[in-house]
Amino acid sequence: MDRRKATWDGYAILILIIAGVTLAILTPYAIIFLTLVLLIMTHQILLRMIFNGPEIRSLPFSDINWEIISALNGKTDAYGFVRYQEEKSDMVVLIHGWQSSSEKFTERMYLFHNNGLHTLAVDMRGHGMAPDTPEWTAGKVIQDVKILLQQVDRSRIKNIHFYGHSLGGFICIGMHHERHQGWWKDSYGTLMLESPMAAYSPILEQMSGKISFMLPLLKKWALNGFHKIHPEIENLEWKDIDFPHWGNPQVPVLLLQAKNDNRLGRYHYELLLSGDLDIEAHLIESLTHSKNRVNPERDSIIESWIERMIV
Repeated sequence: MDRRKATWDGYAILILIIAGVTLAILTPYAIIFLTLVLLIMTHQILLRMIFNGPEIRSLPFSDINWEIISALNGKTDAYGFVRYQEEKSDMVVLIHGWQSSSEKFTERMYLFHNNGLHTLAVDMRGHGMAPDTPEWTAGKVIQDVKILLQQVDRSRIKNIHFYGHSLGGFICIGMHHERHQGWWKDSYGTLMLESPMAAYSPILEQMSGKISFMLPLLKKWALNGFHKIHPEIENLEWKDIDFPHWGNPQVPVLLLQAKNDNRLGRYHYELLLSGDLDIEAHLIESLTHSKNRVNPERDSIIESWIERMIV
């Protein structure tokens, strides 16, 4: 089995079932073998739940004013959309949320462009025009973003800023860990987060639902699975997938939080405020977690941030 995979493929599971049934028929230990097969199958089902990709794919971005760029990360293509200004300027990298796409950022991309900034929007794996991945992890997406950043024209860029929505915020925060390096880190300007996810713990707790009693075991399996998918990351502990150990941005942060967030609530917002960050936070009543392609209150705050902190 591929050492960079946490779950078994269909062929391996089929062999398991055939072997289990055969041994149950040919030996007097049917209950033992069938129980073992059931336990292994349950383990595989729960692992697939933990590392499952999006079930819904939003429309891909298709504005002709932005150029498609791609890069190969291992055997998987990463996709982004870039638009430069005529003059040398700062660049904003936009990373969307779960089951969304860069297309949902269209109006915000124009907002940044119209304020004189280069823009690069990235489609996460399994979203927009990016291909599916057998096992979805934030670590894979971070590597995709880093590889795409090697494709941009650095000679035209002064500083680089990141804008992450929901899960995209988790990606942006994670890129601040010391294990992630690149030219972009030396030219980092500011971080903008919209109703961000800042920790994986409450997400797994929500996913566990009626089997929450298995949460300690699920955490152990999740860590073991992540180690198999990302063997290059050593000594990972559970705390390392939550802020501040996941990433602790030491740059100016604009936090735009939906006051009534029906998806993530305020847990992640309050977690970020509890940290030692240079943060400007806004609770926006008119903002919901998603479906805010245009929000006058949020967009006005962004433009003010651009004027004060970027341009």
